Amino acid sequence: MEAKRRALQLAQAGVPVYPLAPGSKTPPKGHHGYREATTNTDAILRWSDDWGLGIDLFTAGMLVVDLDRPGTTTDGKAVHGGKDGVKALKIYLEQHQRQLPHPMYAEQTPHGGLHLFFKLDQPLQQPTRKTNALPGVDILGDFVITSPSEIDGSPYLVMQDQTQPVSIHDTATAPQWIVGLLTAPQTAFNPAKANSLMKGQKTYTGRLFDKIAKGADEGERNNWLASVTGSLLYAGTEPENAYQLLDAINREFCTPPLGDREVNSIFKSILKRR
Repeated sequence: MEAKRRALQLAQAGVPVYPLAPGSKTPPKGHHGYREATTNTDAILRWSDDWGLGIDLFTAGMLVVDLDRPGTTTDGKAVHGGKDGVKALKIYLEQHQRQLPHPMYAEQTPHGGLHLFFKLDQPLQQPTRKTNALPGVDILGDFVITSPSEIDGSPYLVMQDQTQPVSIHDTATAPQWIVGLLTAPQTAFNPAKANSLMKGQKTYTGRLFDKIAKGADEGERNNWLASVTGSLLYAGTEPENAYQLLDAINREFCTPPLGDREVNSIFKSILKRR
């Protein structure tokens, strides 16, 4: 009920929200993630009481600075690849003589990272995110999981300065340098230089990434996505993570992307064969 209550509060304030399967980053069966984000309170009241919660940042006119912190899960597995986004951002601020704006709404993620929320003074042209804008720092301009959702049994927690509580609606506007980290083009890639640095035999993962990067055009998309799905699952990817990756791969590497229903059908078909 806590997630539903917060969803209603956000929707009533004009922030579009969408449901997540319990303890998961993926949508419940029959739902389509941030693409069906809504401010319709009647629709939200029909949500299951145990669902998690996400925010459609693009429509809400917001972005999130996602800071990883090195650590381990409860079963001892490393998270975030040992990257420390908090440290990387601190170094960046010192080197460029910049400061984070205040007041700032923030949440702690289940694995100890931080989500810093900011408003945008101008909307983005399209939903987008920049992974590793700095080491261990992602900038999200599309969607984000929010409190009180849980992952691995731990919740997203609202972080508050007890002397000056800040709501998500009152958070500061992102300065241009943060927006620039999100929208700046990727560094130019030099294939000849990269090839000269490669050593040994290409791994299965390398071949999989090459397959994804080639993408697929109309007429090839269904078979190609089915092949990619099989490769992801064969590599040992957890089904929930594989589905999330497949959704992103479809949006970025299929021209034009397939509809959500077709992607769901492809994924379920391949999963049944495993």
